[in-house]
Order: sequence, then C-alpha cells, then structure tokens
Amino acid sequence: MCDSTAVDKAMMAPNVKTPKKENIPKEYFVMGESAEQILRKLNRKIKKDFQDVGKNFAKEARKAHRGKRDQKFYGKPTKEETNKLLDEGIDLFAVPDYKDN
Repeated sequence: MCDSTAVDKAMMAPNVKTPKKENIPKEYFVMGESAEQILRKLNRKIKKDFQDVGKNFAKEARKAHRGKRDQKFYGKPTKEETNKLLDEGIDLFAVPDYKDN
C-alpha cells in the first residue's frame, strides 16, 4: 500500500496513468483486459474466503503481525492507520476494489 496518486478511477476498469519513459517501473505489465479478469477473480476470492473486519483492520493487522490471529481478513483502514502500520513494519497489500458490471 502506498500514498501514490498514480491510480485513478475509470468507468470500466482501473486506470493507471502512463509513466514517463524515465519513470517506467521495473515491474512487469499485463494487458488491461487480462488485468480486469485477474482483479475480478482476486476480489471474488478475497470476499469469499477472507473475513471483512471493516474499520477494525489496523487492530486485526497488529494481532496477525504478533501471530495472535490468522491473516485471512480484509478491511478499510484510514490513511493514518495505514501509515502507522507500515511504520511498524507490518506488510500490507492494497487490493483495488473491482466491481463486476
């Protein structure tokens, strides 16, 4: 998870701004249509198999980091909570919410 502003909402799919040539990341790319399918599957899997802890995400993430609960949960921490978790060395991954149309 990061504070990047490089991701915008679009009508049909996540819209990633094209980076300038000197700023192209070293990560790999996939075609947009494939990315939509992957995001759709990932969102379905998370919502099916993980517990939604909502606003309690930061509290549950700290428990999981200490080994006091499993890591199969998701939620919506505030930006401040997210930054604190990252400062504490807790590894997070932001999953873009992709809604089926």
